[in-house]
Amino acid sequence: MKDNTKNILEIDDLHTSFFTQAGEVKALNGISFQVAFGEAIGIVGESGSGKSVTSLSIMRLLANNGKVTAGKILFEGRPLLALDDKSMQQIRGNEISMIFQDPMTCLNPVYTIGNQIMEPLLLHQNLNRKEARVKAVEMLGLVGIPAPEKRIDQYPHELSGGMRQRVMIAMALCCQPKLLIADEPTTALDVTIQAQILELMKELKEKMNTSIILITHDLGVVAEVCSRVVVLYGGRIMESGTSEDVFYRPRHPYTWGLLRSIPRGGERLVPIEGQPPDLLNAPAGCPFCIRCEYAMKICKEINPEFTLLEEQHQVACWLLHPQAPSVERGIN
Repeated sequence: MKDNTKNILEIDDLHTSFFTQAGEVKALNGISFQVAFGEAIGIVGESGSGKSVTSLSIMRLLANNGKVTAGKILFEGRPLLALDDKSMQQIRGNEISMIFQDPMTCLNPVYTIGNQIMEPLLLHQNLNRKEARVKAVEMLGLVGIPAPEKRIDQYPHELSGGMRQRVMIAMALCCQPKLLIADEPTTALDVTIQAQILELMKELKEKMNTSIILITHDLGVVAEVCSRVVVLYGGRIMESGTSEDVFYRPRHPYTWGLLRSIPRGGERLVPIEGQPPDLLNAPAGCPFCIRCEYAMKICKEINPEFTLLEEQHQVACWLLHPQAPSVERGIN
């Protein structure tokens, strides 16, 4: 692990499982990464790769059948997994905030958006209702909602999808958190609103020096905001590095597949063949081996260790072993 004076968040060998009637689903299987102060990193991968489970593990908001079974989560050096519920509640929404995927289901339909933004301010900031309302109006203006003095008294159904997403961002930022976790913040929004939300996140990062974890399946979104990228698959990290490393010098076949699937002008999309692994019965080796066109016998038997290519660029793939056959980079 790196010196925690440089990192606001450190995750070390994190394992998270869900215990079902069918058995144990190993959703995260030993992931490790860091987030520096003021840094924005992206976590990418297909649905079911473990992206959202990572965020819920950090926030300690797993479902009743979910449990972190091993590993450490350090926030400014504090072990989040060891804190009692009251101490975690003081951090959640105050020092670490989260933007959830679907604003319509996360916003309470029977309360005005003003009341919902004011709630964390009243809980964490020791403001009275008048002061909290002034702050809520200020936050709505900050996230680009027109006529915030009017909108504050409206209900979620009276706002468009883009405005509801901005309300979620205002709620997440109202206590000026040190770390913002954004889980698919632009899903289901049209491209114009997507661009506005991404621009807003970049501005907030620069103005408030907020660290950001951006969780998405859209690599284009990551390229807009993040300086580093973590590629997840089957509950494991396949590749991580700077955005330049991952986008222009990718070395894992799964990353190649993700980059091939990005829409390009007039070109036919190339899907990744096959289905994600069954995490009830995960492969003994690399979880991507059943879909990888370059898979060797060892890939199915032993999970590869990370190979460090640059200071921050590491890849878990047997193709990087000195005795492995040479393959062409498969993203063109």
